[in-house]
Formats: sequence, structure tokens, C-alpha cells
Amino acid sequence: MEAAAPDLVTAVIGFRQWRLHGVELWSLLAMDRWRRGVQTAHCDRRDHDAPANGCTCGIYAWYAPPPRGASAATPDLVAGAVALWGQIELHAHGMRGQHAMVVALALPYSWGDKRRSILAAADAFDVAAVPARKLKAAALEHGELIPRRMRPPDTTPNKRKAPGEPAPARLRAVADGYPGRSPARRGDAVP
Repeated sequence: MEAAAPDLVTAVIGFRQWRLHGVELWSLLAMDRWRRGVQTAHCDRRDHDAPANGCTCGIYAWYAPPPRGASAATPDLVAGAVALWGQIELHAHGMRGQHAMVVALALPYSWGDKRRSILAAADAFDVAAVPARKLKAAALEHGELIPRRMRPPDTTPNKRKAPGEPAPARLRAVADGYPGRSPARRGDAVP
């Protein structure tokens, strides 16, 4: 019996953020330290290959780079790009992969300690350190983006529901500007 042909024959590019400790990159939510070279996902909860449908295991990545300023106000957050391959599970906004490798790190706007740390980390990982606006272009030298037609639709685009109609008093406070200021003090007529 023949194996099914893969959908893509090249590495897939994804984007993520890490915590930077010295020249080390650490996953945001898991206690995983990334190393130079290939990272292979594993599942700590079950005995199966990662990623698996119905489980949260795998190496996470978004389809698009995070906003350029997403890492700017933090001393340790760094954005970057990864090449993913092997088994890949696609979701509405990102994916989980079996194997990954860091291919580029985004430099912050400012010149300072964080920039020097990212340059040192990029050197340790033997990857490019580029301005955030050039991250996607640098990543595409190592693979391709998942085409939109292959991505599952987002079936819940508005996850937060509005609380309903505001109370009339709240409408007035919002319409009048600063809530501690009465309309009479501004010279407005009181209804």
C-alpha cells in the first residue's frame, strides 16, 4: 500500500514569540527551552506522536508575524520565525507542528540591552536577526506560508459578546464626557 503524498513538499513558515533569558529562548507557556537546530514535539500527557488531533501537544506557530510593537515594551519578549515540517495540524489562526527550527529573530526598534541580547541569541542559534518589518521576508528564504485555502475558517470570530444595552445613566455619563462632571457646570442645559 502506498503512503499518501504530502500536501506540501517544503517546510512551512510560522511565527511565534519566546521569552529571552540571556541567549536562551524559552516557550511562553510551556517550560521548554529551545536549542539550536531541530526541535521535535512530544506529548507529556499521552503516548502518541505530536501533534495529535484532540490534544494540545505540538510546536505552536501563527500564520502571520505578531504586530511589530508586541514585544517592544517588554525586556524579555522576542518575536521570530520558525520552519515547521513533519505532521502539521492547522487551526484558524495558527498551527502545531511535529518538527521546527528557528530561522529568524526580530530586532526591537530601540538600540540597547534587549537588542544586544537578541543579536547574541541569533548568533547562538546561527540565524538572522532582522528588523521586525523584514521578518517575513527573511523567513520565506526557508520555506513557504500555508496558503489561505488550506487554513480552516474561524467559526467564532467574535468570541466576546456585548453585555447588552447600557443603562440610561451610563449612556448619559458616556455622552457627557468625564463622569464626575455635571452638564450644568459646563453651561449645558440640564434635561
